[in-house]
Amino acid sequence: MIDSSFWRERRVFVTGHTGFKGAWLSLMLERLCARVTGYGLAPATEPSLYDLARAGENLCDVRGDVCDAAMLDGALRAADPDIVIHLASRPPRDGATPSALAVEMLKKTGGADVLEAALHAPSVQSAIFVSSEAAYVSLDWSELAAEADAHVVSLHCPDPIGGGDFAADRGAAPVHFDKREPIHVLDALYGVLLLAQHAAQLGEGMARAWSFSRETHASRLEALGFAPLLDAAEAQQWTQDWRDALESGRNMRAFTLDQIDAYLGQRVRLTSPFAALRDEEPPLRRAVGA
Repeated sequence: MIDSSFWRERRVFVTGHTGFKGAWLSLMLERLCARVTGYGLAPATEPSLYDLARAGENLCDVRGDVCDAAMLDGALRAADPDIVIHLASRPPRDGATPSALAVEMLKKTGGADVLEAALHAPSVQSAIFVSSEAAYVSLDWSELAAEADAHVVSLHCPDPIGGGDFAADRGAAPVHFDKREPIHVLDALYGVLLLAQHAAQLGEGMARAWSFSRETHASRLEALGFAPLLDAAEAQQWTQDWRDALESGRNMRAFTLDQIDAYLGQRVRLTSPFAALRDEEPPLRRAVGA
């Protein structure tokens, strides 16, 4: 489990915070009382989860390109983060070999600039590079971070399902982990937070590539005690519940936070409380596993 006291007042720098996973992650961190700085471009879809759920309401929202090294470095230093989470976008493949693709991906998704900025920021305890491309596992993360105080890890995270993924709603097929079951975005991002917490606490032994999937040679998150909370049917139902709430005109910030609260209530060791509860909307009608 993740520990609420670890995340409370923790300074977290998230790139790609306006995207689907970034908006969910920003709201999860808000509920854990972390201090979030988001760095990224405007949302890529209209509508977007970021706008509908007002995910930027309680974070420092910095608009910039991760490939702009100078601006990125300035924003990261100003945030003085404990943890950096880079949500890499998908680069063009062009038939490249895995090792060449990994290096090219770092460049094209701004990962190289994020890595450079994170490694030279004295406050950073851990940096997590999350990508749906398995090529990330080809990089030697321990070597990349050998001369830095930050513990750098990567996580191969195929695209999850969940409410607010408007790019997927336009027809992209959902990706299944291990070619078996889809995973909900809350389970996927719980894995990100679990890995970030362990990397900050345990240090150098964590500095390598990790994965949810058996299809790569990376270390599996199961070693940290990870297992999805929602099965495939629940993941799909939660996604449909979110869409139904949107279609019925519900307050989508309140509904999205209700789903997060229902999830975190069974995933977090509560050594400190969540952010104050809201009274904008009635509680989520379907609890986890109900």
